[in-house]
Amino acid sequence: MATKKTVVATTQDIPSQIETLRADIAMLSETIKTQAKATVAAKSATAKQMTAKQAEAAKERYSEISSQAETSIKENPFTSIAIAIGAGIVLGAITRR
Repeated sequence: MATKKTVVATTQDIPSQIETLRADIAMLSETIKTQAKATVAAKSATAKQMTAKQAEAAKERYSEISSQAETSIKENPFTSIAIAIGAGIVLGAITRR
């Protein structure tokens, strides 16, 4: 059974314990905030790298396709003109409606 001295001592300790808990919570909040910032920075860097790689791959692919188109036009100029005329007729028919 608790004595009066124990109850009084425990009651007097409550404010200091609450203050200790507040300090601990503040410290934990700061730690979580720091970890979240580090995680966001790492994910952001990874996303930037992936975007740069994809942009470079797209540029290379565009360059390849452009080069292939130029080569095809130079090798088959009449076929290229016929395709262009056909595409123009089809687009003209579609836009007329």
